[in-house]
Amino acid sequence: MADENSLEKVSLSRRQLDVLRLLAKGYTTPRIAEELGIGQNTVMDYRKHLHKKLKVNRVGELVFKATELHLI
Repeated sequence: MADENSLEKVSLSRRQLDVLRLLAKGYTTPRIAEELGIGQNTVMDYRKHLHKKLKVNRVGELVFKATELHLI
């Protein structure tokens, strides 16, 4: 269960949510880029910003926290 600190309000753009949902499905960076029609470097930028906003270091933590916060 999430503690109070992890339930803070997180604001994500539509595209950040798109990337997050695809990461949760297990998509790789190249596959996300292809699916969304964007470059791999752009996907990496989105991933970097997601990690920073959710204050996590790994993809598994990212997906877990996003689930706790009902973002995905």
